[in-house]
Amino acid sequence: MPTWQNCRVDFLYYDDVAEAGIACQVRINRDEIVVSYDLDDGPVVYKGIKKGKGHFELKAPEINGRASLHMFETSEFLEGFWVEDGYKGMWRIWLG
Repeated sequence: MPTWQNCRVDFLYYDDVAEAGIACQVRINRDEIVVSYDLDDGPVVYKGIKKGKGHFELKAPEINGRASLHMFETSEFLEGFWVEDGYKGMWRIWLG
């Protein structure tokens, strides 16, 4: 399973708040993706399954989160949408 240890994630909240450059880890295998990072409130882990080539649907039950991520085959970026406890936004992960 490929693992990228030194990734960076940027969050855009629909209420005009943004967080950039948060350290994260991404693991992708044939049918699964795991994205993990630490915030002030503690660790966050999103796990998901492949929904077509380069498309993933993820969930983080501990924070009532669900998300999507998409990437082109040779891209260094994953991009998508997320919802957590009524907050909504987009995220972009640089695999570095």
